[in-house]
Amino acid sequence: MSGKELIHAENIVVAYGDQTVLDFDRFCLYEGERIGLVGVNGAGKTTLLELLAGERMPDSGRIQRNCSPFYFRQFGAEPDPYALDFDEAGRMGVWEQAWQEQVSGGENTRLRLTALFSCERAVAFLDEPTSNLDYKGIEALAKRLRDIETMVLVTHDRALCNALCNRIVELSFGKLTSYDGNYDDYLLQKEERRKAQQEEYDRYCEEKRRLENVFREKKAKAQSMSKKPSKLSASEARTIAFIGNRKPEDKVRSMERSARNVQKRIEHMAIKERPKAEARMRPDFRLTNPPENAIVIRGEHISFGYEDKRIFDDCSFVVRNGSRLAVVGDNGAGKTTLLDLIRAENGITVVPRARIGYLKQNFSQICLEKTVLENIREVSIQSESVARTILARLLLTGRDMEKPAGALSGGERMKLAFAMLFVSDANLLMMDEPTNYLDIPSIEALEALLCEYEGTLIFTSHDKTFVEHVATEKLLIEDGKLVRQDVR
Repeated sequence: MSGKELIHAENIVVAYGDQTVLDFDRFCLYEGERIGLVGVNGAGKTTLLELLAGERMPDSGRIQRNCSPFYFRQFGAEPDPYALDFDEAGRMGVWEQAWQEQVSGGENTRLRLTALFSCERAVAFLDEPTSNLDYKGIEALAKRLRDIETMVLVTHDRALCNALCNRIVELSFGKLTSYDGNYDDYLLQKEERRKAQQEEYDRYCEEKRRLENVFREKKAKAQSMSKKPSKLSASEARTIAFIGNRKPEDKVRSMERSARNVQKRIEHMAIKERPKAEARMRPDFRLTNPPENAIVIRGEHISFGYEDKRIFDDCSFVVRNGSRLAVVGDNGAGKTTLLDLIRAENGITVVPRARIGYLKQNFSQICLEKTVLENIREVSIQSESVARTILARLLLTGRDMEKPAGALSGGERMKLAFAMLFVSDANLLMMDEPTNYLDIPSIEALEALLCEYEGTLIFTSHDKTFVEHVATEKLLIEDGKLVRQDVR
């Protein structure tokens, strides 16, 4: 890297009680680098940003800074309006909101981003800057972030990572691994490493099997040599050994020694770990008694609003059986309202055998006092092995399954809520912003499950990549109308 070194961290250790969160040898940030920091929920991404920004000190190690970065926190307070550049506030669409006492989550994010763009610092540390932003907000953010020369970015938005980042740093079990390029490049390099690891493991297994066979053959040969042939007398055996110029016991010892040498080679082989393979078991969808109708939901001439605000104006739509329908639109367009109308069958027809499973953002379906497995058993019509596999595919460990649900993080509770839907008797799933609280690996795990799902799915999301990967159909809400859009 030819740019100036702005941050140098080495021998860093951070622990919370008995749990070591960070334990890495070296991290450097150079001028002109735009680093995407990735890792599962709880890996320590926010802790690392706090260290780099000077917000906290490591338990051991040292950090040298040659810059004064701006730190955008995931959960930050609304900024002082007098400190904002009002041209920037206009670009972010919150000029009027800067003086309001109450603002929405998306408006709060835009105001805090305005504070970032109002300062003159050339380095930014950003922790989930797309939170609560709609498509237009994310596009405006991406455009403005291109003007920042150096950054470390934590985001679950892969499209933003691809558009901005030139290096990806993966944080796993406290260690850092660097990959050149954007997020797609990172995935390719990681897959190449996985394939190389699999090939190395296969070669290791093959060589170990070969040596074990050699060892068994030599042991068997030594054992057979130690036995006197049944039809030979002792004097005849001595005569044969004399002619061969070696005593039988010498030959046996030599063969035993050769066998021991092979065994030592096996014991001193460098052990290669098998790459982890994802469990592929999925629910038996037939148990949900799914509908056979071609159309499972139909809405005709729907008009709906709140007080003086009209949300839908004479709208009609259908949902096809087995489709994965993404409902898209700006903040406040009526996406959640449409899901609520479908659920309440308010002017909308749902076929009789369709059983709706609704993802509740407040997690009210989860009993916090019960363990993860106990919550699953309460609703599951699938076998326990299927339920456990679904939890594992959503990156919940065997240890997590025994935890009380109240001890789970927001992201972990979201995964439990997904699993409860997948193993329930529901055959039509509705999800409102399902990627909230999730890290990128968990989003990708959810994508894989949803793309295999045999029932009908209706969901809202501002995650462009998630919609592209999952949806088979799109329904745009715009100016009170429903417009069906092509996918891909």
